[in-house]
Amino acid sequence: MNSKKLNISRWKYFFLLPLTALLAGPSYGQVVVTPVVTPVPVITSVITSNVNAVVTPVVNANVNAVVTPVVNANVNAVVTPMVNANVHAFVNPVVTPNVNVNVNPVVTPDVNVDVNIDAVWNNHNEGSWFAEIKGDKVRIEFRSDSDDNSWSNSDYFLLSDFPSLPRGQKGEFSLKREAGTIVFTGKFDDDMGFGHFKFTPDKAFGDFVKSQGFTGDEDRNEFSYFMVDLKKSYVEMIARNGFKDINANRLVSLAALKVDEPYIKMWKANGFPDITPNELVSAKSMHIHEAYVKEIRDAGYPDISIHELVAFKSQDITGDYIRSLKIQKNEDGKTELPPAHQIIAYKSMNIDAAYVNSFKAVGYDNIPYNQLTAMKSMDITPEFVKSFIDLGYKDIPAHDLIALKSQNIDGAYIKTFEDAGYKNIPVHDLIALKSQDITPEFIKGFEAIGYKDIAIHSLIPLKSMDITPEFINGFKKLGFTDIPLNELPGLKSNGVTPEYVASMQEKGFKSTDLRKYMRLKNSFGDDK
Repeated sequence: MNSKKLNISRWKYFFLLPLTALLAGPSYGQVVVTPVVTPVPVITSVITSNVNAVVTPVVNANVNAVVTPVVNANVNAVVTPMVNANVHAFVNPVVTPNVNVNVNPVVTPDVNVDVNIDAVWNNHNEGSWFAEIKGDKVRIEFRSDSDDNSWSNSDYFLLSDFPSLPRGQKGEFSLKREAGTIVFTGKFDDDMGFGHFKFTPDKAFGDFVKSQGFTGDEDRNEFSYFMVDLKKSYVEMIARNGFKDINANRLVSLAALKVDEPYIKMWKANGFPDITPNELVSAKSMHIHEAYVKEIRDAGYPDISIHELVAFKSQDITGDYIRSLKIQKNEDGKTELPPAHQIIAYKSMNIDAAYVNSFKAVGYDNIPYNQLTAMKSMDITPEFVKSFIDLGYKDIPAHDLIALKSQNIDGAYIKTFEDAGYKNIPVHDLIALKSQDITPEFIKGFEAIGYKDIAIHSLIPLKSMDITPEFINGFKKLGFTDIPLNELPGLKSNGVTPEYVASMQEKGFKSTDLRKYMRLKNSFGDDK
């Protein structure tokens, strides 16, 4: 057949064909219906450390040297327990549909210790200053004088660095460091001061830093060198310990955090000979020292990496917490710990031994770690499990518990079906019913037109294909009564509607077998 519609003469010619040959093929094709349910709880733990940092397992340490020589380490933890409840209903109009429920909880904490340093001071060598004396320190805020290049930052200096502050009247004072000199003009009234500043970098110092292999935009780094009080001896130390040819911004961040030689040697002595400047900054910003490394190793993670240590510290994971989690048994019956990434997810969701052990009272002694994480993310409790046990559902696998909770299936939902005559519905069928929003009211609509005791597996394709009592009544008006339920999905999927059958009957094609209309539609489509 070509794609053009049949004209009247061709339609008449069509009926000259042997109808028995036309209608002699197989009666049904398969229809695949895939209702997919994907609840995705996303859990992002945010922890604030005492280094002015938002701390979670992904570390982005941003050093702003003019603001403060202390690094602002932003660690973004991505702990995402993803619960994918996929309900696949494979519908065969002749046979029984098979419903496969696949629940796959995936926990992916993303830990990245790469540090992005942003020490940008474009032409910030001159501007206004505002100061406040606090005890033995002076907090000085630096601001731009230009509306086109607005910026502001502050830092603390020792009061002893300024032996002759101008009091009550305008004057001049300065601070000299190896990287250059700042000259302040202005005055102090009591403990408050303000005025203008100008920074003059020491060119020889900048040339020295560059000669040691630390490259970058010198105009952007000169003021940073001054603010972190970078010294030649420190530059030499960093180079001496193998950190050459690194970006000058990394040098600023190391100095800002006071990463000294003993700290570097500590890491190398503890099995990290190839530690990077980024990793040093991340570890120091999280206050990770030798005692913490030993604590975590002794607790059961002898081969832990630096980025995992940073993530552990950001989540405040201690040796005691780790030891409390030796609660899952392996194939040999011995207790074992979760992988490092899994324990990060555990702690981010406040999973502890008490939570795990609470499930023993309802018969769950050895829940896999990844499923425990997904269960906690779905707020599954022993009480939730017990509510199903009380209804006769025992030994439900953990992944099915996750699917039940993700679909908000509870005792009240199950009872509505029991009241409608459906007892002891299997868990997988419950999930499939809820995923398709099948209710007892939906079932009653079919009972009202003569379909009694409908099997659960027949309900799923009816709802998924939007087959309604109205659809069936349309056929009844044409004389097709008692259509088997398993034939309805085939009719609907092939576009055989009451309207289609009526139009074919008007053209002279009349049959008491709906399957023949299905073959007619498959062979000629809507051509008339």
